[in-house]
Amino acid sequence: MSRPRTHVTDHALVRYLERVGGFDIEALRQAIARRVDEAARVGACGVVIDGFIFKLRRDQHGPVVTTVLIAGGDPAPDPGQIGEIGETDE
Repeated sequence: MSRPRTHVTDHALVRYLERVGGFDIEALRQAIARRVDEAARVGACGVVIDGFIFKLRRDQHGPVVTTVLIAGGDPAPDPGQIGEIGETDE
């Protein structure tokens, strides 16, 4: 299967998850913020929770989660290895 020529922006992906997938993005945002609040309060630049590294920085408004990585250096799955929407591994 060849790679698609069209790029999907992060914004479009988030809107797809909200509107098609039914994900409550704001609830997810709040859940992440609650999980890292204590580390952010003490000025940490990152925290490991459940095998994931939540990277933090501060801006003029306070702490910001900038990314989430897999702890231990395991790379994220290759998007080319993930099946099409609706496909199963059966």
